[in-house]
Amino acid sequence: MKAIEKLYAAIAQQFPDERITTKQAADAVGLTRGVTSSYLSKLEKQGKLVKTGSRPVYWQIKREKSAFDELIGFHGSLKNDINRAIEAIVYPGHGLPILIIGAHGTGKLSLARSVYHEAISRGIFTKESVFETIDCGKYKNKFNTLQREVQGVASEVQKAGFLYIKNLQVLRSEEQHELFMFASQQEKTNIRFIFSATTELSNKNYIDFNCAVVQIRLSSLNERPLDERIAFVGLFLQSQADKIGKNILISPHSLIKFAKFTNVGSISELNNRIQLMCAAAYAKTPNVNQLIINKVDKNSICIIPNQQLLETRITSLVTSALQLGPTANSLLENLSESLLAGETIAEQNFLVLKVLNQVDTTVSDSLLKELAQTIQQVSKEAITHQYGIVFQKDDNFWRYVALAFVFANLCSENLPAAESTHKLQTQIKKRYPRSHYLFKQLLIKMAPKNIQSAYYYLPFFVLMVQCSEKLESVHYNAILLTHGEHTASSIQQVVNTLCGNYFFEAFDMPIDVSIGQINEYVRDYLIDQGSSNKGNIILFDMGSLREMFREIKKVSDQELLVVNNVTTAMALDIGLRIQRNDIFQSIAEASQKYSSTTDAQYYEGLSNRKNIIVSCMSGVGLSEELKKLIEETLSPSLEVIALDYKHLHALLKNNDRQFFSNTQLILTTTDVSGDMGIDIINIYNIFDKSVSLKLETIFLQIGENQKSSNLLIERLLRFLSIEGIRGRLQILNPDVVIQESQDIVSHYENFYNVKFEPRLKLNLYMHLSLMIERMLVSTTVSENTFQEADLTPRKNDFISLSSGIFQHVEQKFNIKVQDYEIELLYQLLKDFIFTDK
Repeated sequence: MKAIEKLYAAIAQQFPDERITTKQAADAVGLTRGVTSSYLSKLEKQGKLVKTGSRPVYWQIKREKSAFDELIGFHGSLKNDINRAIEAIVYPGHGLPILIIGAHGTGKLSLARSVYHEAISRGIFTKESVFETIDCGKYKNKFNTLQREVQGVASEVQKAGFLYIKNLQVLRSEEQHELFMFASQQEKTNIRFIFSATTELSNKNYIDFNCAVVQIRLSSLNERPLDERIAFVGLFLQSQADKIGKNILISPHSLIKFAKFTNVGSISELNNRIQLMCAAAYAKTPNVNQLIINKVDKNSICIIPNQQLLETRITSLVTSALQLGPTANSLLENLSESLLAGETIAEQNFLVLKVLNQVDTTVSDSLLKELAQTIQQVSKEAITHQYGIVFQKDDNFWRYVALAFVFANLCSENLPAAESTHKLQTQIKKRYPRSHYLFKQLLIKMAPKNIQSAYYYLPFFVLMVQCSEKLESVHYNAILLTHGEHTASSIQQVVNTLCGNYFFEAFDMPIDVSIGQINEYVRDYLIDQGSSNKGNIILFDMGSLREMFREIKKVSDQELLVVNNVTTAMALDIGLRIQRNDIFQSIAEASQKYSSTTDAQYYEGLSNRKNIIVSCMSGVGLSEELKKLIEETLSPSLEVIALDYKHLHALLKNNDRQFFSNTQLILTTTDVSGDMGIDIINIYNIFDKSVSLKLETIFLQIGENQKSSNLLIERLLRFLSIEGIRGRLQILNPDVVIQESQDIVSHYENFYNVKFEPRLKLNLYMHLSLMIERMLVSTTVSENTFQEADLTPRKNDFISLSSGIFQHVEQKFNIKVQDYEIELLYQLLKDFIFTDK
């Protein structure tokens, strides 16, 4: 079987009457979403599926009109029974025998005839096929005669169709068994068997263990939903109107009263009651052109002769009888006003319960109890198990939840979708996005075909009233993405359960999933969930961190944290931080410390802060020293990033300007080309005045003050001087000597009120440092070399000043700076300190 055929078969089997999303279809067959979407589109073009909706898109098996559509309750209480009947009809070969069990007047014969007509419409039998009935009640204690009668019908070669054998309960268990065995063995005849009984058979083992018989149990009239009972009343009133040729006028109150007869257990008995009621009314006014049943009012319903009742007429009848339109419209308007006014969910819960109390008495207690148990179980599976939300166990709470779903079903089946209904769903999602999302998961499990019906969101205000505030207190969207069938969902279940709240959604991905498909998971979730106040957190198992961040960032412009190599402990830690309502930055920074194998990214590009990159060809060690120097000088708001040269070269080559959007400057020890609009400066060039001025300007532009900018340039010069001198000094500590040299130069600048260029300063630092060490190791003492004739006033002042400046150095190193050295220093400086010459 081809993959597209497997997909259609899976949908037909698992979702025969339901609308499903592309994801549900993909999960059903284990295909990727992209492939599944392509197959679904082809099936739609082939006329096998119906496509509805936009975001998300829904798919549904396209079905032809069925013979069962004429049965009241074919979409309601009889839905599962009809599905079982179809299974018996379409089973290959001779089909399967059917056993219908139900009290007198529950519609066994009507269902049997519908099975017969459905087999004809499906081409299993022709219109000439037969439907014959045998009543076991006529053959009590005459089983042999009954057996011959049955065998006679089955053996007629020219006959094809169904044999309906009713009142099977009057036979002994072994006789029932013989009939079942006979029906199961008739593979060569064209007769199929339908059995019926008014009570449970005495020995079910005969059926369960020895015969493949499809069993259907019909509920009594009192156990049928209210709208179906109203439909029966309408059907029988229509029959009487047709018979007498007059309109029948009845009030909604009277119609509901007939539908709620507790002492009427069968459909046929209800029909008889209505016929007698019509007869009494006719006897009172035989010459009037319409029959009036009991008292009428302005809302009375008119049943017109020869008018089709089923489908649209039943819908109209139920709506009129229950006054659904005004009730539902008023409720929707009140809820909408409450949501717009910002009232609490408790207020909206009160509005819904008020309406539910009006329809409370119209629902069978046994049906309501059974529905409540079903909803409780589905809520546990769909919400509590995966999302950690525990609902109260109070029976009255679940009774109202069930009642809300009953009311929603009545409205959905019988009222058109108005603008106010769509508006309500939008308002709920906007006001309670996380609660809405979880409730939607419940609907996907429980009533997927009604997921777009706003009426089915009325139970939201009953079910979610106790937990909505806790759910909406979470201000992050957190997602788990892992490869494998259950990895992500297992972590999700543990974390949400331990934290007791819905923090994480999980997506279990196929092994061969692409980054584009992962992006679809996230995009659809964020669209469905709605935006969060503080940001999105994505934990995944493997893949490119940067690529994942970049792709998901396209979906949402909110803060984003992406962490790889996810573990349960990591997810639990983040869950607890979300629970404490930690700020995004705190969670992001903590995520970078989980383990050496875990990486995290919460900003786009190299850094989310203004930064300077420092890179040295000689290695990251020198870069780290420069980084430390810059960090100690400039403000802490500016991040300094040390990179080795190869790494920087790769980043410049493989990324665009957006990646370096926060990078203000790149300092290197070698010339680097780049066309991204970032200033790239060779740090050794700062000895050129133009370069140092440019560097100073850059620092001022990025928010540094003049003082720190000048100080950094001074320190850089000193640092580079130390590096240049380090290899030439043999005894003294370069750091100490350079500091003394800088002080000496600074004294000259201050006295003469000048500012030496960086390159001159480097020469002076070099000269003075080597001079101090030379003086230290020298054993000779020079004579006074200054000639009185050569001593100009300026030079004399310089010598006098220098004696004072060098005094500290001479004492510290126990040396004597010779006249020769001062002479050299004078020659170096005279053109710079006497600028008016």
